Amino acid sequence: MPITHIVERAFQIAESDPACLKVGDITAALAIEGYGSIDRFHLDGNVIRAQLRKRIALRLAKSA
Repeated sequence: MPITHIVERAFQIAESDPACLKVGDITAALAIEGYGSIDRFHLDGNVIRAQLRKRIALRLAKSA
């Protein structure tokens, strides 16, 4: 069972994983890391998804 809270880990992935280009990639990465489908429901809200998309966009802008 992962120790880091799923929301915190999702933001870490959005900010650092070059393979994650969309929120769906983040949820897939979380599943691989052992977070369950119940945990991933935390990421279903429009606000958190928008925040994750913004973090991905910032990461991509920095690497361009």
